[in-house]
Amino acid sequence: MTTTIAADVSATKRISKNLPARRYRPELHGVRGLAILGVVLFHLFGNGRVSGGIDIFLTISGFLFTAMLLREVTERDGVINFARYFGRLFRRIFVPAAIVIVATVAIGMVIFPFPQHNQIWTEGLASLLYFENVELIRSHLAYEAAAQDISLFQHFWSLSIQGQFYLVWPLVALGAYWIAKQFKTNSTRIMAGLLALILIASLAFAVYVGGFAQDEAYLMTRTRAWQFAFGGLVAIVIDRIKIANSLRFIFGYIGLALIATVGFVLDAGQLFPGPWALWPLLGFALVLLAAPQEPEETPQKWSVPHILSNRAFGWVGDHAYGLYLWHWPLLIFYLALRDREAVGVRGGAVIFVTAVVLAVVMHQFIEKPLNTLGQRKRGPVLDWVSLGGGITAAAVGVLLAFPYLPKDGDRVANSLDFDQTTHPGALSISHNVSVEETTPIPELAELAQDHPDYVFRKCQQTMGDAPGTDEVTVCDDPDAPEQPSARVALAAGSHSGHWEAAVRSLGKEYGWEVLGVTKSGCVLQDGQKPETSMCQAWNDNFIDWVAENDIDMVITPGTRVVSTHSNESVTQGAPHRWEQLSDLGVDLLLVRGTPRPVDGGGPCLAEGTPVQDCGVVAGDITEPNPLDQMTLPAGAQTIDMNDYVCPNRAEGADAQCSAVIGNVIVWYDESHLSPEYSYTLAPAFEQEMHEVFPEYFNS
Repeated sequence: MTTTIAADVSATKRISKNLPARRYRPELHGVRGLAILGVVLFHLFGNGRVSGGIDIFLTISGFLFTAMLLREVTERDGVINFARYFGRLFRRIFVPAAIVIVATVAIGMVIFPFPQHNQIWTEGLASLLYFENVELIRSHLAYEAAAQDISLFQHFWSLSIQGQFYLVWPLVALGAYWIAKQFKTNSTRIMAGLLALILIASLAFAVYVGGFAQDEAYLMTRTRAWQFAFGGLVAIVIDRIKIANSLRFIFGYIGLALIATVGFVLDAGQLFPGPWALWPLLGFALVLLAAPQEPEETPQKWSVPHILSNRAFGWVGDHAYGLYLWHWPLLIFYLALRDREAVGVRGGAVIFVTAVVLAVVMHQFIEKPLNTLGQRKRGPVLDWVSLGGGITAAAVGVLLAFPYLPKDGDRVANSLDFDQTTHPGALSISHNVSVEETTPIPELAELAQDHPDYVFRKCQQTMGDAPGTDEVTVCDDPDAPEQPSARVALAAGSHSGHWEAAVRSLGKEYGWEVLGVTKSGCVLQDGQKPETSMCQAWNDNFIDWVAENDIDMVITPGTRVVSTHSNESVTQGAPHRWEQLSDLGVDLLLVRGTPRPVDGGGPCLAEGTPVQDCGVVAGDITEPNPLDQMTLPAGAQTIDMNDYVCPNRAEGADAQCSAVIGNVIVWYDESHLSPEYSYTLAPAFEQEMHEVFPEYFNS
């Protein structure tokens, strides 16, 4: 019996060996305040540059929570009090964030036009439930995304990653303890091993994703996990490293310099969270190494820990969370109300002062009272009440937001079910149908979701260079006849896809099978290396696909109008692709590119701007047509639909063409025709196509 007890005591000591020490680090509080202050100042005055403060912020979370959870799970023999853990997080993290989210949604409903309300509700809910980083990738980074303008909740991407970390990290600590117990070693060593594996795997993944989708890599949780692991490793080893006072003094200033210079030296938005993100993280580690090695020891005078421990940096650290929460929506509200693209020095100062005031109020009346409550009423009752309050608040948020979340399926079913006598669209030009003014379609509230059918069916290939996006995917024709008179492929980029409604309408009438074979943002082109460009590889595979399938005609854009002032061009290498299709005996219809509307067409209308000012300028269409100056391969023909998109072209280059024609909104975003307008273009498309390929219209 005595031997068993002694063995248990020995095992417990072995598992508990070298746990991170409990100690308050005032310099850590100062670093957190400095990091968040850098984020806010760079958002306001940095001209789009990134400070690196978020990287430090995430690393600090890894530092604190690794030490805290590892101690708890080891000292409590593999048990974590989840009610206390999540209850405390609810009081300290969730409540202030929820207040800002509610205020932001409420004010956003007043300031922004109705079509943007769905996205505000969607992102508000995503922020409340800690998956805003995922929502930003889905709605703002995806090509043909439904989101409009800059997100009110963009800054919640990092808080969402942090919230996901809070959910997963206890499991890592429990796993470390369980493994340590099985192998009769200390949990700190196992935790260090797990963190090292997470760091290596996550950093490698960040490099991998950053190679083809940097914007997504910046927002992903998996590419950021290594920063939490880095902080955890620092927490484990920091007390074991013994350094002379003179070196500590130097290390402190090197670390501070690394932290302060990130945004000025590195383009962090394009480099993080890859290896260059070690710049601010190493700065953070050096500052901690510069601190006194014993809790009772006083920092050297004028050392960095001494400076960061003073009252000023402590005050910033106390108010950093509120400052971070408030500054971003204030910035977006300011830009919207002032109708500006960027904030000036004076405006930035006003936003900063307002954010500070709101942060002080929140700290004084929300954060401090909740923290005091947690200290005075500590116990299971408060923990469970707090946890229940968090779950209830999240559930209420879901119930409130759900009616406003976009429902794509409903939009698809009704998108082309409208009366063309009251809403003739392009028929008012091609067939001189009279127009009596009425409310245009689609409704502005639905415009951001008004995509062609193939987008909702998710059968197109996605934009970018992610592995596998060179595969040719096919959108089948839901109305294909059993014995089609022709097989027609709408091919390449989304500007072939926006003719879908028109061509499918003709396909129904003349017995064609119309296939959608698109990769977003990728037109027919040649000249890049297929091993580095998925668009180039997709082009190669598309030619092979046409050769292997019984395709009669390919319809694709012939030119691109990528900006204003007659900047129309034929993409490099496109004629070579046309030759390849001609050699396969396939007919090729090159549709001249359409101009891009001022201020995004639909979003411009949503702001209440006159329809004439939201359309295109006639001069954006090059004269003469570049395709008319080229010798096209056999079997290739071209049509120009721009007379039906900009009917005022004859009035000169300065003529403005309306964003609404025949009571139908022409564009749903900054470059794509709305499905409704495309549908009304079918007779005009038939007229133009009949001139060059009459054989496709034999009944």
